[in-house]
Amino acid sequence: MVYVYHFKRGKSHHCMIKLKGRYIGLLAAAGLMIMAACTLQDPDPSGSDPPLTLTNQQNFSVSNLNWDRVKVTGFKEYVLLQSATPIPNNPTPVVNQDVTVLKRIQEVDITSFSASAALFSSQICYKLYCAVDDRFLASANVCVDQQYEIIEGFYDRACHASGLDELAMFDRINNHLSACNYKTGSVSNKVTDIVLNFPSMEMSVMDNVTNVFAYDQSPGWLRKYSYPSLTATQSKNFNQVLWSANVHNQFVFVVTDEFNKNFQVLNRSNLSVKDSSPGLSSNQNIAVFSGSPLTVLTLGQSESKKYMVDDAGEIISEEFISGRIIQPDLQSACAEGSELFICGRDGTIINRNGENAGKLNSDINSFVLISRLTTDETKVVYIINDNGVNRLEIADLVHLPSVSLLHSYEIPAMNYADLIVEVEIIYLVGTSFNNSQPQTFILKYPL
Repeated sequence: MVYVYHFKRGKSHHCMIKLKGRYIGLLAAAGLMIMAACTLQDPDPSGSDPPLTLTNQQNFSVSNLNWDRVKVTGFKEYVLLQSATPIPNNPTPVVNQDVTVLKRIQEVDITSFSASAALFSSQICYKLYCAVDDRFLASANVCVDQQYEIIEGFYDRACHASGLDELAMFDRINNHLSACNYKTGSVSNKVTDIVLNFPSMEMSVMDNVTNVFAYDQSPGWLRKYSYPSLTATQSKNFNQVLWSANVHNQFVFVVTDEFNKNFQVLNRSNLSVKDSSPGLSSNQNIAVFSGSPLTVLTLGQSESKKYMVDDAGEIISEEFISGRIIQPDLQSACAEGSELFICGRDGTIINRNGENAGKLNSDINSFVLISRLTTDETKVVYIINDNGVNRLEIADLVHLPSVSLLHSYEIPAMNYADLIVEVEIIYLVGTSFNNSQPQTFILKYPL
């Protein structure tokens, strides 16, 4: 606000000049007091120490960044920057090909942010700016060593079995099928496989023998490999689309478009057909629940069925059920437990009775990529693409149909192959082109 004062010249003219001089002096003093008030709790922006203090607590691949709440008037926003090298001490935030904005926060009371490994470099540096009126306060750089494993190749398909530290991966650019320790990133075996294209993969252990089963939907074929040699031992071709395959103990359950035998029970040993049913002809996923007899659900978008299968692999009953899955996904992207099965675009939760018990996603612009249950099935860990942004989320399933989100991490934009949930650690396998070279990354997140 501008104040304009008018004075008449006269015998008091000299006095007015003195008053004006005193008034200006008072204004200057008041301005200095205001500037002194616009500082942090430990002020001295003119000194050598940065006016903002940024700290980090590293938890696997997550940087938990914290800072003190600014004690200022005229607060506008916090701006977090990230770079593979230390960020220059510019008076204002400078964004370019090397320095990117990690997060902008408009709430003065939000003083923390969990940053995932987003830049694939040996280190990542963070710097915090705070916009105050027409100026910026800044912190020093906080640089941390990134924690992840790197494997050369475009391994965008993978599978693992509980209790093993290794997984099987397929590089569809170089046609490599590999065995890899996901805790160390070391590849123990690599073979060339020119048969698989875009497979769904499953690793299964029975009688201390580990096998990898992989199938392509079209052309439909199912292949069985010994592990860790990755030698192909059996193969079965289908005349039509092979929608899904699910390995359970001595059986492999498949749903296809083959006329009059859409649902088939195969022998695990040699992939021969033990029994079949006309079933359903649409895209489906398969859920298998233990028991005698086994409960097998074939779940589609418009119709679903439940089969009871005895110990000899014979179908003893079948019926239509109410459960539905919106846009069934690759079988390897589904979460399967003893009581719950989760799959599809919405992360639809199905119980062993074939009923919809809830869902992870209700946003039509988002879709679930991969989901995995914890051992006790009280929680689910899943990757969701939300309007182009990938997040790793952990949700509580105790009070279904209500699903309570416990934690969310924004994760790099990659093709994700597998998600491995252990007691305290989540391993995330994803692949990307880095400097035009395909590389696979194994990230770690706290559970």
